Amino acid sequence: MAEVKLEGINKVYPNGFQATHDLSIDIADGEFLVLVGPSGCGKSTALRMVAGLEDISSGTLSIDGRVVNDVEPKDRDIAMVFQNYALYPHMSVADNIGFALKLAKVSKAEITERVNKAAAILDLTEQLDRKPGQLSGGQRQRVAMGRAIVRQPKAFLMDEPLSNLDAKLRVAMRAEIAGLQRDLGVTTLYVTHDQVEAMTMGDRVAVLNKGYLMQVDSPQDLYDHPANVFVAGFIGSPSMNLMEGTLGGSPASPTVTIGSVTVNVPAFDDGTKLANAIGSKVVVGLRPEDMEDASTVDGPDPARTFSTEARLVESLGSEIIVHFGLDAEPYIVTDALDDEGDAALSSDHDTATYVARVSPRSPVKNGASIDLVIDSARFHFFDIASGDTLK
Repeated sequence: MAEVKLEGINKVYPNGFQATHDLSIDIADGEFLVLVGPSGCGKSTALRMVAGLEDISSGTLSIDGRVVNDVEPKDRDIAMVFQNYALYPHMSVADNIGFALKLAKVSKAEITERVNKAAAILDLTEQLDRKPGQLSGGQRQRVAMGRAIVRQPKAFLMDEPLSNLDAKLRVAMRAEIAGLQRDLGVTTLYVTHDQVEAMTMGDRVAVLNKGYLMQVDSPQDLYDHPANVFVAGFIGSPSMNLMEGTLGGSPASPTVTIGSVTVNVPAFDDGTKLANAIGSKVVVGLRPEDMEDASTVDGPDPARTFSTEARLVESLGSEIIVHFGLDAEPYIVTDALDDEGDAALSSDHDTATYVARVSPRSPVKNGASIDLVIDSARFHFFDIASGDTLK
C-alpha cells in the first residue's frame, strides 16, 4: 500500500492542447479515490500519467514518497485494470492471472499459490482451466482483477473497467470491486464517467471538467455541498434544477424570488457571502427531491408552496418524477471555462421545464395542475458571474 500524490500536474500535448491544469490530489494510503467527469475532462489522461503511459509536462507525481515522473511503468509497482480486460485469448485463466509473475521470474510454486488465492477471492477457482472466450463478461473482468491482485502492488489503477458490462452486471460488479478493495486495503485510483458508479464506490470523489479539478470530497459532501454550478449540475440524477433568482429581504428574514414565486428561506449570518448578495441576482439550485406534492404533505406551508402544471409524469414505482413549468430563467453550465477554470454560465432561453421527485402516493397526472412544496432550507445559491457557491 502507498500514498499517491499529484502536485500541480500539467499535461500539454505537442499541438498545444492542455489536458490537465495544475492537478493536485492526495490519495491516502488504502484510499479508494474516483476520478469522474464528462468525456474529455482529463480523467483518463491523469490516470495514464500515474501509470507512466503518458509523460508529465510539469508538476510532481510521487508514489509511496518516491518521485516517479521519470520512472518506467514497470518499475512503479502499480497494477492497472483496463476497460477492455486485455486478456490473452490463447491462455487459460490461471495463466492469464499469473502471467506477470512469470515474467518477473517468480517460482512456479509461488505463482500457483498466489493464483489460487486470487481465484478463491474472486470466485474463479472452477474457471482456472478455461480460456477467456469461454467466460462471461463479469468473469473476464474478475480475471483482469485477479491479474492485478496477484502482483500485490502498491496501488491499483482502474480505467472504466465496468463500461463494457450490461447494466445489471455493472451494479453487481461495482459492489464486488468496492468490497474487494476494502478487504485488500490497496490504494486505488478509479476512473469513470458514470457519476452513480463514482458515488457508490469511492471513499472520495474528484470531479474534473476540461482538465480542471472542480472539487474533491466525500460522495455525500459533493452532493450536499457542491463547490460550484458544474458540480451541482453534474452530481445527482435527475440533476439539480438551476435557475436565475434574486435574494431579497434581510439577513434575518431573507427571501428568494424565482420567476413569479417568492419563498422565505432560513436566516443568513451577517457578513457572509449570502448576506452580501441580498438584493442581487444569483443562480438558485434546488434538487428534485427537495420538492413534494402538497397533497401528500400534512399542513403544507403556503409560504413555501406554488402551483404549476405537470408537463410530464414518470412513475417509477418507488417515486414519481414530475417535469413542470416555471417562469424562472433556467441556467445551464456551458462547456466553456474561463482562464481560472471557473464554470461559465449560460441562460437557456428555450427551456423553462424543471424536475421534482415526489412521493409515489401523489395523484398527479400528465397535464394536470400540481401544488409543490419547497424545502426552503435546501436551496443552493451560486455567484452568477463565477458559478462558485455562496454558502
